[in-house]
Amino acid sequence: MTDGAATEPAVLDVDGGIARLMGNSGIYFKALKRFSAQFQAPRTVAAQLAAGDEAGAYLAIHTLKGAAGLLGAGEVAAIASEVETALSRGDPVQALLDDLEGALQRVQARIDAAMPVPVPENTGVSSTAAAAMPAAIRNIPELLDQVCTLLDEGNATAIDMLEKYATVLEKALGAAAWQAIMAAARDYDFEPALTALQRARLTTSR
Repeated sequence: MTDGAATEPAVLDVDGGIARLMGNSGIYFKALKRFSAQFQAPRTVAAQLAAGDEAGAYLAIHTLKGAAGLLGAGEVAAIASEVETALSRGDPVQALLDDLEGALQRVQARIDAAMPVPVPENTGVSSTAAAAMPAAIRNIPELLDQVCTLLDEGNATAIDMLEKYATVLEKALGAAAWQAIMAAARDYDFEPALTALQRARLTTSR
């Protein structure tokens, strides 16, 4: 897959994943728990291909790749990208799916080891959350860009981001727009949520 001189992608880069989520470790570890639910992807893709559902297989692997990249699971993201490319070309993918399953087992072991890290509770504000909040407030456009990306990818981490920064984003977008976005996101209707968020950003920027 790579030559000897190349740097191997990380199994799990926790620090990098937290940084991509505005420095919020609570959201990151919630997202890791959700990520584990996607670990049947290699078998799911194989079954979809056997059933002739190439579009479903492509979507499943694309979703896995996006989540892995966001959370710092570099090895999984790299192999998923190879599977995605092979699918788009109509090439055989079973060997790559076997590699992917092994990579997912390795990242699961890292997740199990990482989970004892304290996760902020919704009912309290930890020092980590308190430090992250001012950065998010100062970077609302960046925060909204990140949420838009997550919604576009169908990544449920968007819900965590929306809930964590609810007060800030409701003020920025307006109460009515905010309620529409949250209602759609909580129902996992990510496309309508994204549309509502984009519309609200256009309205508030005028």
